Amino acid sequence: MKLRFLALLLLALGLSVHAADQAGKTSRVPKPVIEAAKGGQCVEPADDMRRNHMKYLQHQRDDTVHGGIRGARHSLKACIECHASPATNSVTAAPTNFCISCHSYTAVKVDCFGCHATQPAKGATSFHPLVHPTGATAALSRQMRQLASPHKQP
Repeated sequence: MKLRFLALLLLALGLSVHAADQAGKTSRVPKPVIEAAKGGQCVEPADDMRRNHMKYLQHQRDDTVHGGIRGARHSLKACIECHASPATNSVTAAPTNFCISCHSYTAVKVDCFGCHATQPAKGATSFHPLVHPTGATAALSRQMRQLASPHKQP
């Protein structure tokens, strides 16, 4: 008798906790806080972007690097221009900025910005200043290619 009562009590408690979680009234895990973006409607539905944004960015990267296709629907530059915080003008400068808030929540490292700028470009590039096409890294790369190429004989 006591065992049956205990089982029913635990079942009722479990169902009430489950119902509360389903209704969204209580959550044991806080959701990420994301500042409002500059832009309007995203290029894909939000639930799709949460799951697949890295696939879109990698596909666009391949199209850009291998095919020279720039400025397409899923470009990182467009994402940064739209999602940069109005307060910091960045996607990574503060814990509530667009990329950092979700990536911190999911414990996923953001590795895009070792090369790419975290703020909308003032000019025509989205490269980090250290790897800008006209910067020191690009100049060094050009010099290395020139040294590696065969010299033309007169």
